[in-house]
Amino acid sequence: MEHLSNIEVFYSTEIVGNEIKLEGDEFNHCFNVFRKRINDHLFVTDGKGNLYKTLIAQIKNNFLTSEIIEKFFIPNTSENLVICIPLLKSKDRFRFLIEKCVELGITRFYFFKSERTIPTKFDGEKVKKIMIESLKQSIRTYLPKFEFMDSFNKLIKKVSSEGQIFLFDLESDEKFNKELIIPVKNNFFIFGPEGGLSKEELKSVNKDKIFNLSKARLRTETAIIKLVSIIT
Repeated sequence: MEHLSNIEVFYSTEIVGNEIKLEGDEFNHCFNVFRKRINDHLFVTDGKGNLYKTLIAQIKNNFLTSEIIEKFFIPNTSENLVICIPLLKSKDRFRFLIEKCVELGITRFYFFKSERTIPTKFDGEKVKKIMIESLKQSIRTYLPKFEFMDSFNKLIKKVSSEGQIFLFDLESDEKFNKELIIPVKNNFFIFGPEGGLSKEELKSVNKDKIFNLSKARLRTETAIIKLVSIIT
């Protein structure tokens, strides 16, 4: 992929045979911002690991079609790494965090509310849009999968049955080591919101699953980005 490092990537799931269709925001971005025209090359991902090199064949008022001339498949090396993120008070920090995680290669998320979470609403469509923008910017080919849990207890119940838990808390004496990650299992990395998780929430997780990531008190988004940088 090194020789593709300077390309612009577009996103579409409208692929039929040897043709890809761009419409809506993707078409507007391609046609009006980048001024792409017939016979120009276009790189498109379907968010499922594929990157297509195409040639624009047709441009209409509100869409274009492009013919596939080459296909690249990029394996997902992070599919067993799942970041569990609490809703954050700051929308800007929440957006920044999602962007950086996607850029660093995370493809699975759980978002959740906890006792000390301040926001009350989760906008899945907005999160998806942020993820699409981020994967295009960083030339990633996987649109992350995500779920929302409206309580910490539901999150713990869900992930406990699906894999291995790593919960991060400043007061833990156990230092995190990436060698603890089991590649063939789902590994869930859980962080608390501003103010941390409550004592009752922490009690729902075995102490041997609670780790310290830093001696300093880090913001939630800083701690998560640090962890992602270590494990990817």
